[in-house]
Amino acid sequence: MDLPKNGPSTNPTDDKDTSQAGQKSEHWDLGPDLKPSPLLKRGKSIFVYAIKNYLIQIIIMILALLVLGFAILNWDVLLMPIHPQNTTAIPSATPSNWADWWMRVQSFLGMGTLLVALFVWYSRIRDNWEDHLPKRMSVFFFYLGKPVIICRYVWLASEDDLRAWGQQVAAQAADNEQRPEQRLKFSPEIKTRNPGLIISERDNTICRHYEICFQLNALPPSLIKESGMCRYQNFASKDNRVHPVPQELVAALSEVTYWQMGGGCDCVSPDKPEQI
Repeated sequence: MDLPKNGPSTNPTDDKDTSQAGQKSEHWDLGPDLKPSPLLKRGKSIFVYAIKNYLIQIIIMILALLVLGFAILNWDVLLMPIHPQNTTAIPSATPSNWADWWMRVQSFLGMGTLLVALFVWYSRIRDNWEDHLPKRMSVFFFYLGKPVIICRYVWLASEDDLRAWGQQVAAQAADNEQRPEQRLKFSPEIKTRNPGLIISERDNTICRHYEICFQLNALPPSLIKESGMCRYQNFASKDNRVHPVPQELVAALSEVTYWQMGGGCDCVSPDKPEQI
């Protein structure tokens, strides 16, 4: 009786089942989702920034408001014409009727202009504060509605570099730097999203987060070999290397769902398809 020989199975079905079993047993870690910054923490950060950069202006503004408030409360010229019957003589500077009082108040309506100026000043401080925040971006590449390259929370030097740096990061994730003959061919339909504020889990700092989305016209050979998979990278994770992750798992991310639903606004783009 011949005994079966030990060796690798020649049945392709066995190899396929083994591959699927190994794939199911692998743990896919998408890394952390950085949360939006709470309003209280954001306000505290703006206050600290304002104190560091606008301390003298703030002191002068507070002193001016205190002097103005004291003058309004103690100046007879602005006392309202409400005089109870059993009172002493009315000061001569006090208005005798509402028309007289209104004429005098009009000269102080510039306080409204002062309040508007304060709001404008606050908006300017907030804009400057956001411009000084660390910047991160997330890049999304889709092909036929499915995510194929996603790089999240990549460090960004400047908002002007969003598009070029996003293409470069995706090219690295697709191994295009090692294969210069391969190009990422994408549509001119490039979309961006209004930047938000998130908290970095590593150092608990507030970052400004940008997002940009591309639509591929064709898959490079390096991605064709990984059918049903997405090149995924998360720089907020301890392991920020590029990993192939099933598209179904990546599609569950809220950011991916947002782009698949047609979110975002059009980015300035050329008339012809590009490649990188």
